[in-house]
Amino acid sequence: MSKKSLLKRLMEIGVIYKEPVKLRSGKVSNFYCDIKKAYGYPDILSAIADEVGCKLPKKTTCIVASGYGGLPLASVIAAKFSKRLTLVRNKVKNHGKKEYIDGYVPDQKDNVVIIDDVITTGSSIINTMNGLKNTGAKILNVSVVVKRGDAILPITYSYIFTIEEILVGKTGR
Repeated sequence: MSKKSLLKRLMEIGVIYKEPVKLRSGKVSNFYCDIKKAYGYPDILSAIADEVGCKLPKKTTCIVASGYGGLPLASVIAAKFSKRLTLVRNKVKNHGKKEYIDGYVPDQKDNVVIIDDVITTGSSIINTMNGLKNTGAKILNVSVVVKRGDAILPITYSYIFTIEEILVGKTGR
């Protein structure tokens, strides 16, 4: 699916919710970009995974899911592109094994890419990066579906769409 067709499908299913919502940062926005809604449509999820996956650095050994929004997409990318999958929680569970990382636990030999749905301030990505510190893995970059804000991260990140492209329904790149 082309990027233009993907954007059209996102518009068709209504990923923009035009009501006031509280964001993770605590700020209130007059709209919400619900990329998780797109995960319910196999054609869209697959197209997003292809768009991100084809840009993975060759030396990538592991895909890391950041938060709830990154989990489905990271899972599909890892499976489609034969990479290990790491799931980083935002806090340690107080039951079970009480682990911070589920799935594959990367080590100093691994080169990882962090996946999330939307980036606004970057706080969830920073939490994920912090969760990986003790593993010794090298974080190559971060890839998100939508760049909503002007997050500043200590690492390069890429995105498929800007929030302006999603709001207007037209790609500018």
